[in-house]
Amino acid sequence: MADADDRAEILIVGGGIIGTSLAWALAQRGATGVTVVDLDLAGLYASSELNAGGARATWWQPVNIDACRATLDFFAEHAEEFGFRRRGYLWLYDDADLHAQALEKRALQNARGLGVEALRVAEVADRFPLLDRALDELVGATFSPLDGLVNPNAVRAWFRREAEARGVRFLNRHYVTGVETRRVAGAGGSLRRVSALDVVEVERRGVLEDAERVREILVSHRVRAADQRGEVRIACEVVVNCLGAWSPIFSAKVGVTDVTEPVRRQICLVDVHGSDLAPGVHLDALGMIVDASDLYFHPEGSHVLAGYSIPDEGTGFDFDYDGEPFFETHIWPRLAHRSSSFERCGHVRGWSGLYEVTPDRSGIAGAVPGFANFFEAHAFTGRGVMQSYAVGQAMAERIDTGRFGAIDLAPLDRARFAHPERWVTEALHI
Repeated sequence: MADADDRAEILIVGGGIIGTSLAWALAQRGATGVTVVDLDLAGLYASSELNAGGARATWWQPVNIDACRATLDFFAEHAEEFGFRRRGYLWLYDDADLHAQALEKRALQNARGLGVEALRVAEVADRFPLLDRALDELVGATFSPLDGLVNPNAVRAWFRREAEARGVRFLNRHYVTGVETRRVAGAGGSLRRVSALDVVEVERRGVLEDAERVREILVSHRVRAADQRGEVRIACEVVVNCLGAWSPIFSAKVGVTDVTEPVRRQICLVDVHGSDLAPGVHLDALGMIVDASDLYFHPEGSHVLAGYSIPDEGTGFDFDYDGEPFFETHIWPRLAHRSSSFERCGHVRGWSGLYEVTPDRSGIAGAVPGFANFFEAHAFTGRGVMQSYAVGQAMAERIDTGRFGAIDLAPLDRARFAHPERWVTEALHI
């Protein structure tokens, strides 16, 4: 536990993959007194731990392409440790207009070195024998060879280990309950300054009980008195909101309104019998396949990992998994519709996590207007893992020098939402 009268030079709220990447990047630049506080450093309910493990730079906006490309190159440098495999992303299209837009965006993507290929339907059948049904519905496809699959847990663990080796302090089972701000003079008038955070440490009683307690706090946003081990006020020079789906909760405590919304996403493991695979099909050689129905799947050990975003899913902090009905209603019909190899596949298990969704489906990064020392990096809308390295490096430079450098995240500032023409809208969102 932190001391009753504590202090941090830079206080990062949120120890998910973005917060740990930033902590490491700051320490790389020589920052001292960096502290990360989080209720769930084990990542039991972290969005980055519960996602499908896809990593791609195939986006439609330059800032997202560049941030993802830099991160994927970093993954490639640590490929064995991160379980990074450049198996590619295959996108199938049955909408002629969307397909035309995807082909148009290839110029932007390939100018940045992605090497995205345009495939005719006949080429899809030849190169991907797994896909042997209803191909006449398709109008084309794209294949992104530099994209792939990664182990998010391994990446986050690496960031944390390297950060701790450079002196970063991580406080687990700590939950921010209050914020103290003060007025200070600024160049254009007075500004608010976050001077301290009130933080409660949560009691630990056992693995299963702790997991349930963490979940309760994450969905109710309160810590019962009986679960509080102690409370501390941590004074700080800089505060960074890296809380992902919970960023609006912390922002509200500071008095800032967020435009982000938490939305549940479900994925499941699918059992596929080797005897059911069509001739020439080798699942372990595949990367991510995104079907025209918005189903996405890839090999995961001896199984297939598949997900689907229910269009009318409501917002909220919900970790319930719908179980077999989710598989039977949304996964199996789409798998079997596109591939005979999945005709007899079965449900193994599944889980749910949270996307933090913005109006334009791009993240928020930079300084919070009206504050002298409050920064944010969150709401990457399912893109946190694949932008983690770049965001950490860019935000560390912004905090250290007052400006972005080679990785320019300026388009992701929160002020853009007041001006729709500045939105960084992404369409290839699953």
